[in-house]
Amino acid sequence: KIIEPIEKTLKSYPTFVEIMNSAGYSTKDVAENLCNISNNYIVLSDHDGVIGHTNSVKDMCLDAFCQTLWGEAITSAKLPTTLHREMHGRPMNEIFVAIAKDCYNKTISLHDGEKITERLNEYIRPEYIRRHMYDGARDFFLILRDIGTPMYVLTGMEPDMIADRFRYHNFDNIFKDILGAPKTKEQNVAEILKNYQNRRIIATGDAMSEYKATMAYPGTIFLAFDMENREKRVFPPEVNILTSWGEIVWNELFQKL
Repeated sequence: KIIEPIEKTLKSYPTFVEIMNSAGYSTKDVAENLCNISNNYIVLSDHDGVIGHTNSVKDMCLDAFCQTLWGEAITSAKLPTTLHREMHGRPMNEIFVAIAKDCYNKTISLHDGEKITERLNEYIRPEYIRRHMYDGARDFFLILRDIGTPMYVLTGMEPDMIADRFRYHNFDNIFKDILGAPKTKEQNVAEILKNYQNRRIIATGDAMSEYKATMAYPGTIFLAFDMENREKRVFPPEVNILTSWGEIVWNELFQKL
């Protein structure tokens, strides 16, 4: 791609250009950087805590949901939310198998876990769909879409609920696909890269699961969102960790690329 059409695209996003100009980047600088991204990279982004408000809504509902499902007696020192965080990035059916065993002394199958996951999604869906989406993220991804950058949402959640949330906030038709459970993030990244063997990865995420799934590939740029300071202790020191909140992060992110 050449620079001129990208500069023309940027005229549709004056707020983004103004932010970049105030940070010391000319419009040509920004267009050249975007051209490099569009020609050479695919973008893989987690959803919660990156594109929209963090997944804490699931954490808030999980303990109450499990108590409704299996009763209030916890047979171990761990709560369902604790296990959920420890197994972050794993398919929810696997997480429910572990919760049943470790918290409630019950044995369920992975198939049972899938059915329970469906019930959990319906339990939290109305609250989850309404959660705030970050305006800065929308502008950034719309620009990348308009200049032809391949982009995917990479999530540990079930894709249909994220798709519903995108539609609710008029955030759909931006990404090529939303890839999530029951496959792991590693499996989904491998599937995506079959179609982009000559491209490198720009990945954004708020947990080690995204980092491990993408940094296995040479030349990956990983941007860590740690807005709740949950993962800072485990990210390697060389990782760019962005700790501002919401739109501020996305207004500053481009400077990291």
